[in-house]
Amino acid sequence: MKPIVPALAFVCIALLLVAGCTSPISPPSPPETPFPTSTPAQVPDLVPEPTDVVPPYQQVYVQVTKNTVSTDPWISVLFAGGAGQSYVVQMTATVIHPDGTIETQSARSPEMGTNLMFSGTTKTDRAIVNITYTDGKTYTVKDELVPFQNINP
Repeated sequence: MKPIVPALAFVCIALLLVAGCTSPISPPSPPETPFPTSTPAQVPDLVPEPTDVVPPYQQVYVQVTKNTVSTDPWISVLFAGGAGQSYVVQMTATVIHPDGTIETQSARSPEMGTNLMFSGTTKTDRAIVNITYTDGKTYTVKDELVPFQNINP
């Protein structure tokens, strides 16, 4: 049994050497650039899309306004009621800022006068409002740009 151990060790070493010799050669890595490269920033989606057609008996009104004071340009999303307000389960509003940040808030069973407040910018923001009804359907009722309008001409 003693001659088998050295022979087995010799076979294992031979297999390791052969395996190392047959591995593919990896190409050299590209040289590092002396200057850092910048990737272009992702452009936020500030293009409004068409809103959904809500059945007449489910229609509600939502107002989106922006404060005209540049030190605090908040955005208000106000649920103003309507014929379908009793069918509303949730109002969800999303504001997309020019720098790409996104804010989302929701109000369950909003009543007339329910107001969602967002921080705004002194540039043009995008506001999207979705309404979910008792039948489980969700409609986009607002999708608009909200520009900053300075009160000083």
